[in-house]
Parts: sequence; structure tokens; C-alpha cells
Amino acid sequence: MIETELKISLNAKEAARLRRHPLLDELGVEPARTERLLSVYYDTPDHALAGAGIALRLRKIGRRWVQTVKAGRRAGGAGLFSHQEVETPAPGARLVLEGPDPAGVLAAIAEAAGAAPLSPVFETRVRRMSRRLRLPAGVVEIALDQGEVAAGEAAAPILEVEMELAEGEVDAVFDLARRLFPTGPVTLATANKSALGYRLARGEAVAPELKARKAGTPDFAAEATVETVARDVFRDCFAQVATNLVVVAQSDAIEGPHQLRIGLRRLRTAFGVFGPTLGPAGLAAANDAARTLGQVVGRLRDIDVLIDEVVAGAAALGLDAPARAALEKALGARRAAVRAEVRAVLAGPETTTFVFDLLELIEARGWLAPADYSQTERLATPIGALASGLLAKRHRKVLRRGKHIETLEAEPLHELRKELKKLRYTADVLAPIFPGKKVAAYLKALKEMQDTFGSLNDAAMAAEYLAGPEAPGRDDAPAQRAVGWTLGALTVKVRDDRPALFRRWEDFVAAEPFWE
Repeated sequence: MIETELKISLNAKEAARLRRHPLLDELGVEPARTERLLSVYYDTPDHALAGAGIALRLRKIGRRWVQTVKAGRRAGGAGLFSHQEVETPAPGARLVLEGPDPAGVLAAIAEAAGAAPLSPVFETRVRRMSRRLRLPAGVVEIALDQGEVAAGEAAAPILEVEMELAEGEVDAVFDLARRLFPTGPVTLATANKSALGYRLARGEAVAPELKARKAGTPDFAAEATVETVARDVFRDCFAQVATNLVVVAQSDAIEGPHQLRIGLRRLRTAFGVFGPTLGPAGLAAANDAARTLGQVVGRLRDIDVLIDEVVAGAAALGLDAPARAALEKALGARRAAVRAEVRAVLAGPETTTFVFDLLELIEARGWLAPADYSQTERLATPIGALASGLLAKRHRKVLRRGKHIETLEAEPLHELRKELKKLRYTADVLAPIFPGKKVAAYLKALKEMQDTFGSLNDAAMAAEYLAGPEAPGRDDAPAQRAVGWTLGALTVKVRDDRPALFRRWEDFVAAEPFWE
């Protein structure tokens, strides 16, 4: 059968709350079960099964042993896992590698292992509390696991909840997740227990360092369907957003808000690129939520840039230390307040609902419209048949925005900058299907064009933060001296950068579109 489950990593407080959650009794279709599970995972010395996407384990449940084979690389978005799963009784805790094999998993094990012996690699020992819950769309088995994974002398803790679809539609899993976790930020598991065990066996960190996640690198052929490409792009955007929500909540690293805002912008750009083919109506709610969240996160990202880049840059040009310190103190207090406000929004119900809604949209194909009879044909269109048109459309919008660029004021230039970002995200997604050196030349001209907008954007943002009636340090003379120096330095930089802006615009216009 195909196993579909959503995994969420927990801390001790979250686990205790979940154990007492009234919904477990309200929706339960049978009494809760508590059991201790010992699972031993087998592989060859060079982990050939893992390399083939196969997990082979023996699990002790009470006094009996069961062999389970999970096969296939059907992981969905972050936190969602889907596998082919085959269970077989294993009397005496012995592997069962021969016999009936309707699903072909034994043949797959034999092919992957070859003549190499199979032996234990690691094991998990957990205390599991589980219960079946009935929801409108189906039955979900929820399992709260607490214990450890061990490989030799090394061990690491496990504390997570799994919500596995037992019958019905996958919508039931997300319905349950939204009801059990109305606030967040939720830490979606990025690896299952077997992946954690293999990391431990290889001597790697089981819990990677908390750090911002950047965009992944797309990899697909021109023959891939539009729906497949869109799904994979959406998944990567989701992983970037979900990971950086946790980073912003738990860390003051400035890269967290930066990558979170990029992820949200990439997602909205992807909606714009693929929406006409998939059906824009199904993406509208997620697009609106991403826009709102991006505006919230943008406030923190802006003040990070103001302190760590703009004011620091002005100081390098001769701003005296007392003035800089006074302004940074005032801005630091404002940043702390903004960070607290942003974290409250990220942990709130709207953001948490957005996370589960977005994952469900992607994994349950929420763009499908039963009344749209032409949709099936559109979804199956090869991406190569549409890519040139999608890129050309974005390129034309940029050219229109940049017409007579020498005469454009701040607001039209800001709109041009936003269109350049959309073009860049679109090109990054679709470039892999185009061969040749033209791709690199075009992307280089595009990136250099974007870079010249830095001072213009910094000047507009700094003026809004520093020159308004509620500006930090407005009653502090040294801080105001720093404000004047900073805004003056930005004015000079904007003036000096304008010729470069025009030159790079000419270079960009002259760059040959790689899709033609």
C-alpha cells in the first residue's frame, strides 16, 4: 500500500499539550494505545538499500516481530512523506527475503544488495502513543513517538508526531493538523527516522544547525509536464518558507527574514508563471496570504538592512562613533520591537493556517477544477512548449517598465525593480531546459541590472524609517547627526549610481534572450 504521513517535530512542551488535547477523545474511533517499539534497520555495508530508496526494518511489537519494507522516493513537501509500504510477519526476528512478492519489494532488495550481506545499521527505540481519529474526509492515525535513534555508541533523541492517512482523502491529514496545531511556528520534519539513523551511522549531525534555507536548484527536462514542474517549484518554495519561519522564530540571524521574504516572493512569482496553465483561481488565496506575510516580514528585513548595511556603510564614510552608536541604539530598540511583532504574527493562527493550506494545495493538487474540461490537457503540456512564451512575457514587462529610464522617478524605478525580480525568479526556474552560453550571459546582465538598484531602494527605505515623525532617535542630537550623515551619504550614492544604472540598462536591453 502507499503510506502518506505528515511528520512534525516537537519540543517537550508541545508534546505534553498534544497528549492532553481534547480533540483526541472527540474524534477517536478506538481507545488510545501505548506501546514500546524496537525497530532494527538493515542494509549492506555500503548502504546500497538506502541508495536505492529502500528502508528495510524488523520491528518488535509486544512479543511479535514484523518486517517492513518502505520503497520509493515519494517524499512530498517538507514534513510530508509518501512511500510504498509492505509488512510481513518475521518469526524469530529473522529477515524474510524469499517468498510471495506481489509488490516486487523483495526483488528490489535483491537487486540493490547484490551479493553483499545485510546486517543491522541502526535501531530506534520509542514509546508510541497512537490513536485513530475520524474526520470528514477520512480516518487518520496519529502517533506520538518519544525515544531515540542509536547507531553503535552514538544516539540522538526522537520526539515527533506522525499523522498517517488510514483511509479516505489526504485532506483529512491537513484538516487534523490545522485543528491540532492552530498556532505555530510549526517545525515540519525534513527527514524520517530512517534518514536520521543513516546520518547517525555515517557520523553526521542528526539535527543540522539551525540556519536559513536558500532556494534550491531546479532540475527537469523540457519534456516534463507543466504540472510536474510547477509542483516541484512550489515544493521548493514551500520548504524555503517553512524552514525560514522557524529560523526567524528561534534566531536573530539576519539571513532568516531575508530568505523568508525571498521564498514568499518566489512562491508568488511561481503562482504568476504557472497560474494561467494550472488555473489561477485555485492559487488566489495562497497568493494573497503570501503577499500579506511578505509585507510583515519585510518590516524586519528592512530594519536589518538599515542597521547592518546602510548605517554601517555610512559609518565607513566617516560618521563619528558617538553619533553612530546613538543611532544604532535607537534603531536596535526599534528592531527588537519589530522582531517581537513579526514573531507574534508568524506564531499566530493566520500564518500557521497558511503553512498547512499551502502544503495541502501543493500535495493534494488544489488547483484541480472539475468543471474545467480543458485543464487535463493543459497540465500535461511539456514545459518546453511554454517556457519561451513565459519568459518572453516577463521580459516584455520589464522593457515596458524601463522605457525612457533616464526620466523615471523613484516610484516608477521601484516598479521596474520589482519586475526585474520576477523576471529573475522566472529565469532561474526555466533556464535549465535551455542549453548554451546565452543563458549565463543573459542572467549576468539581469543580475547586474538588479544590483544597481540597491542604493535607490536603500535611500527610499532609510528616508521612511529615519525622517518620519516617529523616527527612532528623533529627540537625540547625536542620533539625528547620524541620520543626517546617513541620508546625505545615500543621496550622494544614488547620484553617483545613476550613470551605472543607465549603462547596465543598456547592457541588459542588448543581452540576447536565451529562449529565442
